[in-house]
Amino acid sequence: MVDTTMIASAVRIGSALGSGGAVEWDEVFAALRQALPEVCAVQVTGWDPVARGFVVLAEDGYDRGISRELAHELPRTRWGGQLFDSAVPLLMDDMPHNFRDSPHYQQRLRPAGFDDGLSAVLRIGRSRQVVGVLHANAPVRGAFDEAARAFTATVGTALARRVDPLHCPGLDTWFGPEWTAGWLVPATGAVAGRAPAPVAEDAGLRAVAEVFAGLGLRTVPFLWQAADGWWRVRLLRVVDGPRAGVVAACAPFENPSGLTARELDIATGLVAGLSNQAIAEALVVSRRTVETYVERLLTKLGCQSRGEAAGVAARAGFVRPSVDGIGSLARLTRGADPYWS
Repeated sequence: MVDTTMIASAVRIGSALGSGGAVEWDEVFAALRQALPEVCAVQVTGWDPVARGFVVLAEDGYDRGISRELAHELPRTRWGGQLFDSAVPLLMDDMPHNFRDSPHYQQRLRPAGFDDGLSAVLRIGRSRQVVGVLHANAPVRGAFDEAARAFTATVGTALARRVDPLHCPGLDTWFGPEWTAGWLVPATGAVAGRAPAPVAEDAGLRAVAEVFAGLGLRTVPFLWQAADGWWRVRLLRVVDGPRAGVVAACAPFENPSGLTARELDIATGLVAGLSNQAIAEALVVSRRTVETYVERLLTKLGCQSRGEAAGVAARAGFVRPSVDGIGSLARLTRGADPYWS
């Protein structure tokens, strides 16, 4: 017989996980308790590939000592090894090495009143890569059965996609499939579900990303020149999910306005708020040359003034950022909205 409560709970969890933005963990845990009413404590961890350990993403019902041992110590024990070797979620009483004999149970869980447990390793892809762990405990023995195991396995698939340390929820919401992506800070490779960004290994781009990470902004668009041409780049500061950092979303720049490299330098100066004379000095050209380029830029962007052109260039990302100089990222983003524009 189909358990309609568990089906409704699974749907509710899927909705709370969403596809972009922050996970509504309170809603996830409420739905979990709806399906498994004996649950009194739950924890979700994610694997940090840089620190090489599990970090707590969300939890409810555990004290600090239990939480730390579940996330950091238990995975390194023989009981944790049994969990990671299992293809299905494990109930407390079906581990070959009796979990109730473990120091964690005897010294932590039992004194806290937890007498049953259910744990599931969260995996993704064909390789079944481990990206996190779900732990749940109950105050009475026999609280979890085969139906609970099956339910946890089902929702674990959805949880795994959201706790993947290389996942970036904002990309799924804001960018089409033509955008590639890569983690720049920390440098952990491609973003899950996206082709690797060709310019992600550029040391100059990584230096700009390091500056961006300290500015407190959520995003900034710009253009980046590589050996194979120009790329549209948007940096995103990730603040939700298993880890914080900076991701670069990249796509080829088709240049519909026919902008030249020098015109982009001029546009960068305008967005930075520099005068024609200051731009000329930074680019080591004459003021008259800058004035000529400004006129060309106004024509190509369909603008009537320097201020209008600066606004269009900033919104479209027609700028060339740098750590310092005319394209100083701090100057280019002064006064910018810290959130999505």
